[in-house]
Amino acid sequence: MLNFNRLRKRLGNIFLRVYLGVLGAFVGTLLLSIVLVYFTNQIRLEAYYEELLSGLFATLKEDFLAVPNDQETQWLDNINDTLGIKITLSKLADHTLSPRQLTRLGEQRLLLTKEADQLQVFFPISPTSQHVLTTQLSRVTEQQASASIYLLLRSLQNTPVALRQERLAKLSQHFSYPLELLEEQPEATDLLQKRRLMRGEQVVLFSDTERSIISYVQLSCNRWLKVGPVYLFNPYPTALIASIFLASLVVLALSIGWFLHGLESRLRHLERASSQLAAGNLQARVKIFGDDFISKLAIAFNRMAEQLQRLLRTQQEMIHAVSHELRTPVARIRFGIQMIEDLSEDGSPQAMIAKQVYGIDQDIDELDTLIDEILTYARLGQEKLQLQFIRQDVTGLTEEIFARFERTNLKLNFSFVINNPANLSPEVDVEGRYFQRAIQNLIGNAVRYAKQHIRISCHLENDAFRIDVEDDGLGIPEKDCQRIFMPFSRLDDSRTRSSGGYGLGLSIVQRIIYWHRGSALVDRSPNLGGARFSLIFPRTQSDKLPPLEVPPQ
Repeated sequence: MLNFNRLRKRLGNIFLRVYLGVLGAFVGTLLLSIVLVYFTNQIRLEAYYEELLSGLFATLKEDFLAVPNDQETQWLDNINDTLGIKITLSKLADHTLSPRQLTRLGEQRLLLTKEADQLQVFFPISPTSQHVLTTQLSRVTEQQASASIYLLLRSLQNTPVALRQERLAKLSQHFSYPLELLEEQPEATDLLQKRRLMRGEQVVLFSDTERSIISYVQLSCNRWLKVGPVYLFNPYPTALIASIFLASLVVLALSIGWFLHGLESRLRHLERASSQLAAGNLQARVKIFGDDFISKLAIAFNRMAEQLQRLLRTQQEMIHAVSHELRTPVARIRFGIQMIEDLSEDGSPQAMIAKQVYGIDQDIDELDTLIDEILTYARLGQEKLQLQFIRQDVTGLTEEIFARFERTNLKLNFSFVINNPANLSPEVDVEGRYFQRAIQNLIGNAVRYAKQHIRISCHLENDAFRIDVEDDGLGIPEKDCQRIFMPFSRLDDSRTRSSGGYGLGLSIVQRIIYWHRGSALVDRSPNLGGARFSLIFPRTQSDKLPPLEVPPQ
């Protein structure tokens, strides 16, 4: 399973995919070329044999048709003994032939079939005859050359000398190679070969350069018969190789083009979406196909586009919310200044003026608090923020903040619980200032919405530390549990502007927990029935862990 995953991961590499695609196209083209050469040669070889044997077939047919019916067997025995090949006369019905083969014989054409290492040849006699002459050849070129020369020699010897040239010209029409009568001994033969010719033997010359054979035989005392050149079958002629090579190049080019076109098309989609995004269309997305490098790049692009869209939306909402939040204290300050001016003109007592000045001072404090919240939220949103973690007693830090709220909110009942069944050390790696800020925001949030009771509990575990802050307010609907952590977010029920706050407290808590590699959760309190906020921290912060990026918006 591990090797399969590793192979799948390697195949996701775009360069490896291109390499394998080109290699596959090359191998496929090579195999296609081999198949084309093989089947082309089968067709060429059959045509070559048919053309080569056409003269022998015509001569045998002419001789056979001149033989009376009662002498056919004697003629066959004589031919077989002389030619060294076995020719038989048989009925068509005795052979298992396909309709295509029967049609070929009906057209008075040779029929060639391959049987083991021998070539079986069917010679049709006439269009009306139901018989065929058959023979089997193992050395086609050599056997047909010997048989053809014998038949030609016999035919010319039975022809008057004056008519031999005319007879040879008529016979040449059936042969695929030249036939010629010579009046002088062949110059290409040596002394030994000339002596063999004088004894009436057949001499065969082979040309290495042209891959052909020429046969000579003496017809009379001053006449020689030249047969050939008969060119041997060339399985790899230049024209065939050039044609297959060009066809292979075309197939290879089309295969590579088709493969690269898919990659280029997907990259163009990515380029088009990037251009749209750069032009301000934040809705631009790339369709995902497969699981390769380009798909991963498309996924990363879509995530980037979603992040940009979310950041821009958050920025717009933040600007709108900050403007809205600043408008109220600024309006109150303006109203207070106007009141002071009116009181000064009317000669009002100093106490009333001091009251208005105090109100302005409270509004300025409110502005200062809002600015501090915004700066803290922005600072925690920096990229790769580095916090100084120190091992501290988190139960003590939590209890300190708890006591501060308990002293200033006498109308509420506070309870503080520590759950440490394993008697673990309360020391945890935290950034003390931000940790206390997170606990302070949660308890302050509970104070605003609680009716009578607030419960803070610390849970010590082997690898984690959890703090729960619960209240007996109306709680938070499940559908708003994620939205509650968004900046400047307020719900429609009891958690309204009248409760105070700016909607940044819980967002700051979430970012603090993010930089502590923990998580912030909210659900319904099983003890008090209101909201329960839970902060979960790891007990140890390791420098070996990869640095965190920008926190989620």
